[in-house]
Amino acid sequence: MGLSAGLNYLEAGQLKLNAEHFPLPCSLRELVLQRYGDQARTATDDPNLSPDELLAYLKNTDSYDTAPLEAVRIQTEAIGDPAVPSPEQSAILQWLDAALQYWEQHFPLEEPLASQLRPLKSLTAALAVSDPDFLRPGTHPLHQLLDTLQDRAIGWHPQLGRAGQALEQQFAETIGKALGWFDDRNTDLTAICSELEDGAERDQIRAQRMTQRVIETERGRVKTADAKLQAARMINAALEKVPAPEEIGDFLKTHWYTSAQLVLLKFGADSEAWQEMSATTETLLDSLQSAEEESESRRQYIFEVVTQLPKDMRRWLLSLHHDTDAVNDAMGQVEYAHLRVLRRQPMELEHIEPLVTESGNSAAAGHFDALDNIETGQWFRVNRGNDEPLRVQLVLRTEPEQQLLFTNRAGIKVLQQSFQDFAGMIEQNQVQPIYSGASFSLSLATTAGLESTEQLEALSSDAALQAQREQEKLQQLEREREEAERLQREQEAAQQLQREREEAQRLQREQEVAQQMER
Repeated sequence: MGLSAGLNYLEAGQLKLNAEHFPLPCSLRELVLQRYGDQARTATDDPNLSPDELLAYLKNTDSYDTAPLEAVRIQTEAIGDPAVPSPEQSAILQWLDAALQYWEQHFPLEEPLASQLRPLKSLTAALAVSDPDFLRPGTHPLHQLLDTLQDRAIGWHPQLGRAGQALEQQFAETIGKALGWFDDRNTDLTAICSELEDGAERDQIRAQRMTQRVIETERGRVKTADAKLQAARMINAALEKVPAPEEIGDFLKTHWYTSAQLVLLKFGADSEAWQEMSATTETLLDSLQSAEEESESRRQYIFEVVTQLPKDMRRWLLSLHHDTDAVNDAMGQVEYAHLRVLRRQPMELEHIEPLVTESGNSAAAGHFDALDNIETGQWFRVNRGNDEPLRVQLVLRTEPEQQLLFTNRAGIKVLQQSFQDFAGMIEQNQVQPIYSGASFSLSLATTAGLESTEQLEALSSDAALQAQREQEKLQQLEREREEAERLQREQEAAQQLQREREEAQRLQREQEVAQQMER
């Protein structure tokens, strides 16, 4: 797959889902049942496996290259168990199998790490059919654990040697702890994931420090090369205008050239210091030019220059500041030449050959479409021929030099390519982009049919509407319950009032009877 196409499969449009959309705000249950439910329904009257039976079969799976649903079927047939997973469980397991295949295809890891992850298939299947939160990608701790494992291993390859052994060990320990869920349902997957994330953060901080050193070193090299080129151009431009004594030419091309580079590195090309040094260079060469008939003003100018120029030159002769004797020797050549000028002694002026400068990157003016979509921070799998493929991260892209700098997961420089060479490798399919960031969660969403933010918004709206309807239904039921209770209270109050009236009437009758008897 070409690089441009590879980058576009997830990033082509702004509406594609990415890591920022996880965890999802709603369950994918209805999408999963809609997409995989028809395949899961059968005309058979076979009984359904109980939840505990299904989990037991998933735990006993020993073929990690087999889809979880198929692994269960193989076991039930082997012992003659007629029971099968329910249609809903079957749909969920088929969805999970599609997600796992998508995950391995689009977010691949190198061996043996890829194989180390496969035992977790049975655990993902068990939780998919037993925990409703599993149907909300990015929410379940196992989603986060798998996302983190892939992200941790994106830059791992066997050539890392000892630098990669710690990750291999951490992988084995983390997977072993997670699989303990089958024996202890109280296993804290969130804590396991947090421990993994803490280790990942520490490793990332160390790698970032190393990467920053690599970047600073490269930027320093580029800055030095640029200073060397600009210094040479300045001196060559001055030498091109006028001839000069051979010894002055040698001085300009050695000590003065080195000092010019230091001025650029210290003050920059836009600084007043650089402008003054450039002007000093031209003044020096101009002061050495002689004419058969010099005007008085020219002689006065030369005299003033001869007086001030050594002071200016000593100021900018940075390469010799540590050696006073060397400065004096260098300036002695200039002062001797000026003395001959003032005495009108003949000097041999000649055209000085320019400083040889590197022509720079021959592809500096080129544009490579294959590089348009790559950015710093992107990981690549690079096949350089007979060597095992390398996993490298682009950490620096220097446009003027058209150079790409790559490091490994430890932050160590492992590859530097010109734009032209890397574009050529892309065209020859020697380079593949690799991705991370909510990779497993994204695979779950994609294989459920949820690929864009528009679909997510629609699903969220439907879920929100359904939730609203359920809430309204609950509120209506609550109102009906309250109304029924109110009516019951009123009825009870009316009955109580009737009883009290009847009791009062009874007492009144008894009183009347008693009064009649007394008469």
